[in-house]
Amino acid sequence: MSKKSAGTSAKLNRLLGELKKANLRVTDSRVALLEALMDRHGPFTVDEIHSKLIKKSCDLATIYRSLASLEKADLIRRCEFGDGIARFELSERESHHHHHHVICKKCRRVAVLDDCELKEIDRIAQKRGFTEISHSLEFFGVCPDCQS
Repeated sequence: MSKKSAGTSAKLNRLLGELKKANLRVTDSRVALLEALMDRHGPFTVDEIHSKLIKKSCDLATIYRSLASLEKADLIRRCEFGDGIARFELSERESHHHHHHVICKKCRRVAVLDDCELKEIDRIAQKRGFTEISHSLEFFGVCPDCQS
């Protein structure tokens, strides 16, 4: 087994353990969704997730129900970009990757912004007695492809 597949397998096993801790059954559809979201960084629409699933192992109703349960268990997070289309990705807690997005106002392409300079604001909130601090910030612009 390669390092990548061993790491993926370990991550999936950890996610499945989190499912059990949340009192959720480990079902084929939940496993398939987690694998699809682990495959590459999102966020993905429900249709994009559905197209990634091997042999369409889940129908759309099952995907919606499974995404809702995974979101409630804080294994995935919903991203809203103001266009009425929900997108999903592994939660920051699960991906260990805090980031923001920039969305093209024309083609709706989503790019990941890895740098976050807002950690100081989190510390200010902590000084005021807040715990479990998090934030969500999205940027909108016109991508290079749409500029031409």
